[in-house]
This record gives sequence, C-alpha cells and structure tokens, in this order.
Amino acid sequence: MPNRMALPLIGAALLFSGWAQAADDQFFAGKTIRILVGYPPSSTFDNYARLATRHIGRHIPGAPSLIVQNMPGAGGLTATSNVANVAAPDGLTLALINPVNAMEPILNPEVAKFDARLFKWIGSMNSEVGTCAFWNDKIRTLADLRTQTATLGATGPSSGSTLDAKAIQGILGLNFKMVLGYPGLNDVRLAAENKEVEGYCGLNVSSIKATLWEPYKAGKFHVVIQTGLEKHPALPADVPSVFELAPDDEARQVLKLVFSPWAYGAPLVAPPNTPNDRVAILRKAFSEMMEDPQLREETTKMNLETLYMAPDRISALVAEAYGAPKNIVERTRKLLGIDIKP
Repeated sequence: MPNRMALPLIGAALLFSGWAQAADDQFFAGKTIRILVGYPPSSTFDNYARLATRHIGRHIPGAPSLIVQNMPGAGGLTATSNVANVAAPDGLTLALINPVNAMEPILNPEVAKFDARLFKWIGSMNSEVGTCAFWNDKIRTLADLRTQTATLGATGPSSGSTLDAKAIQGILGLNFKMVLGYPGLNDVRLAAENKEVEGYCGLNVSSIKATLWEPYKAGKFHVVIQTGLEKHPALPADVPSVFELAPDDEARQVLKLVFSPWAYGAPLVAPPNTPNDRVAILRKAFSEMMEDPQLREETTKMNLETLYMAPDRISALVAEAYGAPKNIVERTRKLLGIDIKP
C-alpha cells in the first residue's frame, strides 16, 4: 500500500515546484536590467545595446525596464572586466561587450583577469566584418599602403582598433604609426576627417552602412583591407581580406586568433554564476527579439545590420580560441607587442 503520510508531502513538493517555477518566471517583474557598454553613447556597441533595450523587454516575463550604462575605458575592457568580476550574478546586469576583450585573457592575462569561457553568453546581435579605412586620398588601395607610412588613430593600447592595426602591420609588413588615447572610434573617425590621423583599423562594415554609407560611396574615404573570416558582400570584390593575404598557414592562425571574435561581433553576456534559469529566460527572450518584426523594422530604417548568433556557437568559438597552440599564442603576443613576465 502507498504511504499515506507521504502523499501530502509529495503533493506539497509538486505544488512548491510549480510555485518556484512561476516565481522564477516572474523574477524580472518590476525590476530594471542594466546593459553595460564599454564605449561612449552613439558608438556601434552603444547603438546595438540601446536597440536591445527597446525590444527585448517585451519578450522577458514580467516586462522589466532596461537601461544602458556607458562605462568607457581601455578599449571596452573596463566594462567587460566589470561584468566578469564585479557585477552581481543575478541576471539584472548584462553587458554588450567588444568581442575582442574575450581574447585578452589569452593574450594578456596580466591585464584581463577573467576567463571568457565562464561568461553566460546570451547571444550576439551581429557578425561583424572589420576594415581598415583611410581619409587620405593618397591611400586608396593596399598597394598605396605598402609604399608609405600611415598614421592611424586608436583608442586604448589593448583595444580592438589597436590590436587590429598591429596584427595587420606585422603579418603584411606594413608601416603604421599609432596615435592612441581617443575615447571611442567615433572620435578616431572625426580625427581622421580633420586630418589629425589618416585613418584607422576596426571600422566595421555595419558602422559604415549605418552612418557612413553616403560618404563612402562618394569617395570621402577608402576601405583598403577587410578582416572578416568571410568577405563582406557590400564591399567591392577587389577589397582584399587579410586572410587571403597571409603568407602561410601559421600566419592565418595568428590572424584568426585576433579577428575571429568579430564573428560574434555584438555579444550580450551575463556574469559568470548567473543562475541558469534566469539565463535561459534571457536567452529565449534574446532569440525571440532577433525575430521580432518591430526590431527588424527599426534596423531597416537605421540601415543597421543584424545577424543572430546563438550562445552555444559563441561558446564553441571562444573555447576553440582558448585551445590555440602555445606557439600561435606566443607569436601573436610578440606581434602585438605584449610582453608576459615569467
């Protein structure tokens, strides 16, 4: 015979389980979610983050409020380190990070003290293709770039704009003079337009299409190299990819370590140890947002590219990078001027 005393306990357990699930579903009700961005307002990452705040809330049970908190510094690393080491892992603080920051613990662990494999990846809003672009009419093609010294602007010493330029310079044997310290890439672009510098690396095609398409078509600046794992269809076919210019397979592996993060170019992350049930809610809401007709209508008006990448695919790319052979990591560090103390 069944244990009659156990039946109420089983019923209570089932009731509690159902109540707990309902409570988890409503955790976000009446709360505010912060999205940290490591760049100033109106930057590319800021634009994607603000786009997310306008749409993802409709897909989160409880319809929480969302705000963007700009936390510029160190080429996005300040915000990325915050979500890795400081932010409470409760699902209420997220970050839309520069994906290059995910590689910095591999390349420069003295500066980036976290493990990107532990992030709770929510998804990425786009797959980016970077470029090197120049506002000097004397630099229109790669052949022009090979014959002269070019002055490039960049943000922090470990920022994507700096690392991109160093990697390209080292692998292709180009001659760049770097001017660092700009708050964001918009400031670098303004400096290029004002002839303070000649150009910069790290200008994504999505940014060109969203804010610079008419000047680009008018020849106000020239895209000389693209850095995506695949060439972007919006650029002329004769704009070379850095991967097809690499002299050998080892050089391509180095370039992949530097540029592959842009495949998940606008990733939203939660801190390590964020409860899995809340992460699941956020991931579901994110994927639904990326299919939302209202979001698609807005991005069409903004001419802003979006391409969803699932969190498991991002995790796989990050894990692959963390498994790079030691000789590739060491060559990449040397190329980027990173000196690791014994």
